Amino acid sequence: MVPGLRIAYVRVLVAAGVCFTPASALAADPDATIDAADVAVEAAKARRDALAEARSLLERAVVLQALGFRQMAIEDLERAGKLVADRGEARQLAAAIGGALGQAYLRVGLADKARHKLDQALAAAREERLLAVVAAALNDLGHLHEAAGRAAEALAAHRESARVAREARLPLVFAAATTSAARLWPAEERAAAAALLEEAETQIAHAPDSREADFARIRIAQAWQALPAGGEDPRPLQRAHALLEAALRAAEARGDALAVSYALGHLGELYAGAGRDSEALALSRRAVFAAQQARADESLYRWSWQSARLLAKTGERDAALAAYRRALAGLQAVRKDLILDLRAGGKSWRNAVGPLFQEFADLLLRRGAHEALPQARLVEARNVIEQLKAVELEDYFQDECVAEQLARQKDIDRIEPRTAVLYPVVLPDRLEMLVGLADGIHQVTLPLTGAALTGEAHGFRRMLEKRTTNQFMPFARRLYAALFAPLEPLLAKSAVDTVVFIPDGPLRGIPIAALHDGKGFLVERYAFATAPGLTLVEPKPIVARAEIRILVNGLTEAVQNFPALPFVEDELAGLQALFAGRRLLRNRDFSVSSVEQAMRGTAYSIVHIASHGEFDSDPKKSFLLTYDGRLDMDGLEQMMKLARFREDPVELLTLSACRTAAGDDRAALGLAGVAVKAGARSALATLWYVNDQASGLLVTDFYRQLVAGSKAKALQQAQRMVLADPRFRHPSYWAPFLLIGNWL
Repeated sequence: MVPGLRIAYVRVLVAAGVCFTPASALAADPDATIDAADVAVEAAKARRDALAEARSLLERAVVLQALGFRQMAIEDLERAGKLVADRGEARQLAAAIGGALGQAYLRVGLADKARHKLDQALAAAREERLLAVVAAALNDLGHLHEAAGRAAEALAAHRESARVAREARLPLVFAAATTSAARLWPAEERAAAAALLEEAETQIAHAPDSREADFARIRIAQAWQALPAGGEDPRPLQRAHALLEAALRAAEARGDALAVSYALGHLGELYAGAGRDSEALALSRRAVFAAQQARADESLYRWSWQSARLLAKTGERDAALAAYRRALAGLQAVRKDLILDLRAGGKSWRNAVGPLFQEFADLLLRRGAHEALPQARLVEARNVIEQLKAVELEDYFQDECVAEQLARQKDIDRIEPRTAVLYPVVLPDRLEMLVGLADGIHQVTLPLTGAALTGEAHGFRRMLEKRTTNQFMPFARRLYAALFAPLEPLLAKSAVDTVVFIPDGPLRGIPIAALHDGKGFLVERYAFATAPGLTLVEPKPIVARAEIRILVNGLTEAVQNFPALPFVEDELAGLQALFAGRRLLRNRDFSVSSVEQAMRGTAYSIVHIASHGEFDSDPKKSFLLTYDGRLDMDGLEQMMKLARFREDPVELLTLSACRTAAGDDRAALGLAGVAVKAGARSALATLWYVNDQASGLLVTDFYRQLVAGSKAKALQQAQRMVLADPRFRHPSYWAPFLLIGNWL
């Protein structure tokens, strides 16, 4: 990957009379570039020259975008758009602004807004014959289609962009469109794709020397490497090598350390793919040095990671660990921008960057297993995976505040007596279980591959929801034998009766309490709690029942095409009988505005919602059903924020009728993080829809037990009570309830 092409609209800016500073000049003195743009904006405003102000705002926005200040760029572009709206003499400028704004929306993942603006800009640019905007907007629309999984539409847009760029003699835009199209070209049309890449090479060869031209050469080289296989033809790799060498020579001649770093790094990647590891490592190290010279964190993380892989492969473990640490430091500096880039491309942080964390942890754990005092290695490995989980939650909720909330929480490691913290690290070839006890962390290596674990976990989950069969039992016993049986001696030695489970990957979607040892379910011996990570809002036991103030919300009627929940009436009645300090919002009274009003006026310890809810792999589709609408995760957060202004957060958020799809590990991530998102100490929620009669019994008994011990013990006793009822012995009735967060 190379930095995004930011010159798409530059030709139009020049044509419109904007004195534009290209992105390649920014590295020399970005502060001076911004200062000059600020002066131009203020001068135009002082003259009350709306068109000049709009042009200056547009120029500043492109500079801000190039420097990574994306929201500021959007604000400038939106303001510029208002200045030229409905001005006939500014149609060309308006089209350029609209195209730039569409591109800016695309880069922050606002797909709907991006599509609207790009469609508008494309129509206006075609009318005005602004071919540069037409070509750029088409290419951006292609990226939108690609992110949405519409490959055919994406390919058509990129090809049309290339055709227009050719007509307008815009070699950089032509290269961008051509390389985007090459990723999507059907294998049977390989020759046509190759012909376009050859044409892109020719055009770039005659382009003026610049950083953008070097990045275009690198993109074309990557496209040659990714071209569908054509037998033993070595020419694509030869072409890629020649392009990267040309980019390197040009960048070195200009003294452009950033372009040098990317050219060297991709050459290293090419050599590594050919099995020439020593040469690949030498090139990668040179790329790291150039990235340090350029102070380019994205380049630094990428080529440090590549170096770490090669060092680990050759057995240089200490050097590999140092390279992995350097890669993570660089990644942290560009984390926010990278999340946005991945999201705009329809990619997840876990799939794109997760392997860096897993490889690093893998190497640490292999070292830890052979050291006399492995605690430091084990802690570092666990913290590496913890960083991955924190950013994964941020990526899922599309909210950087989630990571900040995690950073403010307390470490879970202050382990209570008779409590164990189980931290599984899922690796491709094995499962490492890190068991936190009062005497430290213990490493237990389990011979279960990531693929096998995924198959077993997903199968277990599917069978658990089938109430009329016991097909879950073979899965329950196999998973017990693989995951839990090897830990039993450690747990017995510490007389553990409470297990805090911090799941990862496919383990997020299954209830560990329902594993079976051949004699009984684990819930009969252990109380379980789940946490999304190693930090919690500070653990604290719940207050005496007489001091609890509870807000009870529930739907019993059928609304918005969802069926009625008739036994919720019993659940609500049971809660009314248990708590004196309670307020009830039922059916028509259970609206978003009513809940907000109630939260604003009273400091509730518990917020209980008995209603349909769904957690989806797309957080925008996750919701809780109210009488008059749907409460999404951002809405839930805003509602719960009303309680955050007091000293203590809400102690417990209960969602007694939620569901995640079986096998959807990303949706299960949302459920696991709901307490973090809502800012509550803990949450009680369900993995799938539960028979509402059993749910009512379990939830009521959970609250009844709450003052006698910890939340985890209260849930265990309530689950055992339902399990003892012959009508509800099947785990589909009691197992989906998870206590998330503070278990005390």
